[in-house]
Amino acid sequence: MEKALRSLNKALNPLPQTDLERDGVIQRFEYSFELLWKHAKRVLAQNGIESHSPRSVIRDMAQQSWIDDADAWMSFLDARNLTTHTYNEEIAEKVFLAAQKFLKKAKAVLIKLKDVSRS
Repeated sequence: MEKALRSLNKALNPLPQTDLERDGVIQRFEYSFELLWKHAKRVLAQNGIESHSPRSVIRDMAQQSWIDDADAWMSFLDARNLTTHTYNEEIAEKVFLAAQKFLKKAKAVLIKLKDVSRS
C-alpha cells in the first residue's frame, strides 16, 4: 500500500506535463485506490466489521472515524469508476484532479489503518 502511494506521489511531483504522464497518474490512482479500500476492508474485518463493497467500506470507515469526509471518498470511488473512460479528455481531467486530492487523504487514512491494526 505504501509503495503504491509513493508511486502515485512520484507521478504527481512534479505535476505531469503531457497527456501520457497524466494518464500514468490516473493508472497509479486507480490501483492505489483499489489497494487502499481492500486494505481497509481487511482492517475492518479484523475489528469485527464485515464490508463487501468499496461503498460499504467507505461508510464503515466513516462510522469508525477513520476518515473525516465520506463524501470525498465517495467521489474518489466515482473517479476510480470513470478510469475506464479516460479516453474522453474531460473525464481524464476529472480523474486526474481527483488523484491529486486522493493522495493526501490516502496517506492520512493509511496512518489511521496502521494504528488500528496495531491495537
